[in-house]
Amino acid sequence: MEMQELEITIDKEGRVQVAVRGVKGEGCTGITKNIENAVGTVEDRHCTAEYYEQPVTVSDRQYVNR
Repeated sequence: MEMQELEITIDKEGRVQVAVRGVKGEGCTGITKNIENAVGTVEDRHCTAEYYEQPVTVSDRQYVNR
């Protein structure tokens, strides 16, 4: 599994910027939801190329037809 990383920056005016890395698809918005709720209104959102990629799922089960 790829490493997931959050980078949170707070500037002098108190604005919060959150960058998510290592999360493909819309999963990043789920990760940042609690942070967004805690700090207030989202003023701007920029999606990275990872946002538009499909998450990779790996199954640990095999099915054999007999």
